[in-house]
Amino acid sequence: MATTRHRRQGGQARFDEAARVHWHARRLWLAVLLFSGLMNPLMLTGPLFMLQVYDRVIPSNSSATLAVLFALVVFMYAMMTLLDSARIRILVRIAAQFRLRVEAPVFEARTRALTLDRNNPMALSALQDIDVVFRAISSPAMLALLDTPWAFGFFILMFFLHPLLGALALIGGVIMVAIALWGQWRTRPYLGQAQASARTADTIARLTAEDADTMTALGMDVTASKLWNARRKEALSATLAVQDRVGIDGAAARAFRMLMNSAMLGAGAWLVLQGSLSPGLIVAASIITGRTLVPIELLATQWTDMRAALAADQRLKKLVLMNAEKPLTVASADQPSGALEVQQLVITPPGGGVPLLRVQGFKIQPGRAMGVIGPSGSGKTTLARALIGSVTVAVGTMRLGDDVLPLTPPVDTRLGYLPQRIILLDGTIGQNISRFRRDVPMSAIEAAGRAAGVHNLVVSLPKGYDTVIESHAHRLSGGQTQRIGLARALFDDPLLLILDEPIANLDAEGSAALNRAVRMAKARGAVVVVMAHRPAAITECEDLLVLDNGAQVAFGPRDRVLRDMVRNRTAVVRSIAPQQGVDPRADNEAGR
Repeated sequence: MATTRHRRQGGQARFDEAARVHWHARRLWLAVLLFSGLMNPLMLTGPLFMLQVYDRVIPSNSSATLAVLFALVVFMYAMMTLLDSARIRILVRIAAQFRLRVEAPVFEARTRALTLDRNNPMALSALQDIDVVFRAISSPAMLALLDTPWAFGFFILMFFLHPLLGALALIGGVIMVAIALWGQWRTRPYLGQAQASARTADTIARLTAEDADTMTALGMDVTASKLWNARRKEALSATLAVQDRVGIDGAAARAFRMLMNSAMLGAGAWLVLQGSLSPGLIVAASIITGRTLVPIELLATQWTDMRAALAADQRLKKLVLMNAEKPLTVASADQPSGALEVQQLVITPPGGGVPLLRVQGFKIQPGRAMGVIGPSGSGKTTLARALIGSVTVAVGTMRLGDDVLPLTPPVDTRLGYLPQRIILLDGTIGQNISRFRRDVPMSAIEAAGRAAGVHNLVVSLPKGYDTVIESHAHRLSGGQTQRIGLARALFDDPLLLILDEPIANLDAEGSAALNRAVRMAKARGAVVVVMAHRPAAITECEDLLVLDNGAQVAFGPRDRVLRDMVRNRTAVVRSIAPQQGVDPRADNEAGR
């Protein structure tokens, strides 16, 4: 059970690393709170200076006292600057720690979620959500949030100066909070509409970019542009509505704060006339009131961004929890082996509904290959994705020997998969073939290249397997990309090899190389599953599974199934005969 032990050790290492980063971030937050606690009392420097000037300097006519007080004020403001800049720097580092802590698990969870549902809105917005939270942590609104608790202390101080001043300041604070809450209530529906329209527009743009050639060739690029532009206009209209209301609320909050300053001056002057307050406290009370209401005003104008950050953080947590790596189910040794057995398999779309695929069952012994045929939309790709764990199985079991499918790391390195659409990542050809695993000997990469029949092509390039591929601009043809993808699937001699439409972009030479690779995989005891439209793809298959309309129709030895199920059996058998090669006339689907 070395695999289980390895996974436990890896999980413990991840836990220890997460705990270390969490504790470090916690200490940084404590430092921010400490600096805020030291800085906010220094906000009283101005009011205290004014109090001393009016009550001590002017009556005594002492220039020396004024000079000493001013020097002390300069020192206090310098200290306040240092403390404020320090907490800003710490907040930026807390935001950076957040990004470093969540990016990898969020990216992994996002990838797993998109394999199950390519239009999952939570997964599609995950990377943007990280940016939203990152900006919010280091924003002025976060500083205002940290300063808000001190506002209550200033309210208490105002009551000590005089109960009337305290009551007036408290009423002002309550009204400011009411303005903020009213503004949030007014912007909530427009904010949701803006986000929904923006997500729809992003989805249209993504799908158009993925199939730009087809869109342009069919004249659909203009239609896609109109659809995208309509959604962007909806998002812009809703965003303008949000900004208009935020602007009105911010202006109202600023005007009310200035009104409160004037009201405090008036109340202070009335108390001086009554002999209940010294003249110096008039200006001091006005400044303290303004300082008390500033963070509330700032939160009123920027709480929309903070609320968006809170929602983004909740989405990230939900995404990671819902797509957490499932525990490994290993009953045998580290390397799975044995027959591939599927029983009573039912696959439904995300969220439930009409089943996409129903398979009664089949069993493939090691060293054998099974072809899966059927018309378009019959469920061939769905079955392939189920075997690799890209779709959720509602009912049924899939096993490779004693191991439950889908396999999970590190056992899934024994799985080879060639999808219909090959995506090569930024890196060298060798890195793509080796699946970007580290410390891989070049001999293993070259062996996979030879097995896929792409070795001679690669070594003919100036840098061979070190040739750099840029995912957005590589110059490889469809057939070359297909064969590199096949080499990636064959890397490390997988014991379960799944090929989805493997000869879609291959010429006769490529098809021959594919069949040779399947033959070699069977010779070393692998189980091979080939999803096929063209008969040439099932040349090396001993068994055949027929799907139609998302259901299993037949399974058994290839020739028997062809005799019983396929009308053009003679043409199919002739086209899959090894000595015949690939017959261009046999491009009809084998399931017809």
